[in-house]
Amino acid sequence: MSLRSDLINALYDENQKYDVCGIISAEGKIYPLGSDTKVLSTIFELFSRPIINKIAEKHGYIVEEPKQQNHYPDFTLYKPSEPNKKIAIDIKTTYTNKENEKIKFTLGGYTSFIRNNTKNIVYPFDQYIAHWIIGYVYTRVATRKSSLKTYNINELNEIPKPYKGVKVFLQDKWVIAGDLAGSGNTTNIGSIHAHYKDFVEGKGIFDSEDEFLDYWRNYERTSQLRNDKYNNISEYRNWIYRGRK
Repeated sequence: MSLRSDLINALYDENQKYDVCGIISAEGKIYPLGSDTKVLSTIFELFSRPIINKIAEKHGYIVEEPKQQNHYPDFTLYKPSEPNKKIAIDIKTTYTNKENEKIKFTLGGYTSFIRNNTKNIVYPFDQYIAHWIIGYVYTRVATRKSSLKTYNINELNEIPKPYKGVKVFLQDKWVIAGDLAGSGNTTNIGSIHAHYKDFVEGKGIFDSEDEFLDYWRNYERTSQLRNDKYNNISEYRNWIYRGRK
């Protein structure tokens, strides 16, 4: 099986219960996770690390993580004999308040490495041949007062967890990318806004990775500039048809 197939199977493995109760101290105290999305995103990245390392080693890949904060990607995989065929893996997390809601992710900046080959990226962008997203989706559970206390190892079953119903997928970034910025005035690429199965099946809006890259390399930062150029995929294709005018 391929690296990708093995990784997908490992992520879907029913033995991966994604059942973290909290953070344990050297004294044996367990601190419940709480509902902070940044904390939970870190937890799911920790889930992914040993899976990625195990499958990568099986296929002869080296795994590197960024030495600088906010550098892309979370994991770089490559074979020493093929340094210009690197694979980027980024871990993304989102939540729903009830099951089967539509979901959306932010997929990284559009003004950094896709425009400047070496900006905020572990290796030059043109050394990567694939960009994969491992996406985690969970349903939020209302925080209870019991999450404010600490526990010991004998009280594991009493510790409230702020999430349930974890789902995971692996997909190419360009396949699940949308045509709108991630949120507000940020310069992040937004994903499609769709159901979980649409991410699994890759029901995106771009015809190719080249179209995705060209769209986001030319996407303007402000709405005023976009109004003179394009705001969405339909307007982009018209812009192309007009000779980029």
